[in-house]
Amino acid sequence: MELRVQLKICEGCGCLWYRAQTQGNVYCRECEAKLRNFPSPETRKRRGRPCRKPLARVWAVAEATGGAQ
Repeated sequence: MELRVQLKICEGCGCLWYRAQTQGNVYCRECEAKLRNFPSPETRKRRGRPCRKPLARVWAVAEATGGAQ
């Protein structure tokens, strides 16, 4: 049985480690264990400026409160 490995540098801590050629890991085992606790990009809140509210909704709220006459 032959196993092909690659010498890789961990993108988290910079240590050298071997990985099987068929795997696509970029972190060593220690860094992978640490990073499991972080949220995935899909579950994080979206940062930046909030979406603008449509003008119709703003006018409907103003009319309901009696502010637009």
